[in-house]
Amino acid sequence: MTDEGKKGATKPPQLDDIPDLIETMVNQTGEKSAAATKRIYELCDVGHKQNRVPMVCSGKYDVLTPLAKCLTQESGDGRHLACLALNNLSIPTENKRVMALGPAAKDVIGGLCKVIAEDKQESYLCCICLMNLSFLEASITTILQHSPVEEGAAPLAPLQNPDSLIRVLEKLLNNSPSTPKSGSGKSEGVRWACGLIKNLAKSEENAAMIGKTDIPKRVVDNLQNTTAPSTRWTSNSLEDFSLFVILNLAQWSGAKKALVDAGAVEVIKSMSIMNESDLQGLKATMACAFLEASWDDFPENGTSAAKSVSELMTNIVEKKGKDGQYAYGVFKLYTSTKAFRDLSITANRADSGEGDSNTSTLASPSSIALCFQIISDLVLAATDEAEGGSKYVPDAMSAEYAVQSIEALLPAILSKNDPPRKSVQSEKAATEIATMLMSYAEVSGTSSKAQTSAKNAADSIKGSTGSARPILEIAHDLWTQYRKREGQPLDQFISRGEGVEVDESGPLDFLPCISSNGSSSCVIA
Repeated sequence: MTDEGKKGATKPPQLDDIPDLIETMVNQTGEKSAAATKRIYELCDVGHKQNRVPMVCSGKYDVLTPLAKCLTQESGDGRHLACLALNNLSIPTENKRVMALGPAAKDVIGGLCKVIAEDKQESYLCCICLMNLSFLEASITTILQHSPVEEGAAPLAPLQNPDSLIRVLEKLLNNSPSTPKSGSGKSEGVRWACGLIKNLAKSEENAAMIGKTDIPKRVVDNLQNTTAPSTRWTSNSLEDFSLFVILNLAQWSGAKKALVDAGAVEVIKSMSIMNESDLQGLKATMACAFLEASWDDFPENGTSAAKSVSELMTNIVEKKGKDGQYAYGVFKLYTSTKAFRDLSITANRADSGEGDSNTSTLASPSSIALCFQIISDLVLAATDEAEGGSKYVPDAMSAEYAVQSIEALLPAILSKNDPPRKSVQSEKAATEIATMLMSYAEVSGTSSKAQTSAKNAADSIKGSTGSARPILEIAHDLWTQYRKREGQPLDQFISRGEGVEVDESGPLDFLPCISSNGSSSCVIA
């Protein structure tokens, strides 16, 4: 070969080469097709990240369909290279939507699912690719609904179709040995399958489906069968993923029973995961709260649980993570507020009829102030005429959970000063907070349960005037300081019923005594 020929043969691929490479991939077989697939992979490898979005989103090329077709090849080289290319292309956020929801989505998801179903050595790569795509939350329902049938056949619901993605993943976990050899193809497939399921379980609809399979039992088994203590679980390990699956499923009623039946709480307790003040301890604590573990199940009489969940709520609202544990965005506000709500209800039930010892563990002034903040921020967001706003507008579920937390923690929030004393500040706080809760109850779309909780809490708080309530008073002060910092109106929840202004025509808050024609309509007793 001439020097010029050698130079041409080793020339790095360019984006302009893609049409010719696709034609070779589609129309050739064996080594020629694999060589073209390799060139496509090289175009999007770690050294060419800048090509990934143009290859998928520019509209100039259709690389997804040919790559998906390569997944069905018997030749290992072409299939492996196609998996690598699809993995790289699935990383940019812009590409996820096209790959999971665009015209080629059926081929891409179908090809990846087929490799997993056939238990090829690339199964773990396909699980990673699907996991990458599932970081786009808009895609998770579509991905788990994948249920292929023969052309012309009637559609089958995923749970009725052994070839659906959910049944393929269930089979993968069911067929895994109880202690697969670390680093083996089988263990990697199970590990990344659990990573994929972790993301898919974030949807209530998906969780209900997963709850009807053996998957909840299998992820609990993964924890039960591990020999490593939770302090040594690394990010993206099988144990880390499995506990995340349990946490995400436990949030939704459709999957809770399956986890309870699988003994999730007992396994977590037996491993002392909640004793750790790290990410795994936080996940285990929230999962057990969702699964209605008894108050005695939480270490240190719930002190560590209260601290970690309250801290998580604060970090989410302030748009920050926790160094060495989690980044902002890993957890949703509704997850943390629901965990706090469930802990509050469990503590309330565990208290004796007149005591507040357990609810006092959760009812720190800062935690209560944060609940007030979440509720009032939603009210402000729903009130057109209100000026100011929050840097974090909560979702409706988070506000509902915050209201229900307040209701459950009332015994502690309304505990009296010792010795008892009068407090103008407590009366002001009670009046303003009760008004805010009633305003929340009137927000359009508020559920009937949340309305009831808000009204009950408002009535109890309003009826507590006459004696100093230190927790209520301090929480109100912290809430007021927050609103000042945010530039929010401080008179938004001030009761207007403290006096009636009048002019020569009569009370301004009522119909005037003198009608427009000058006749009097006043009745003097």
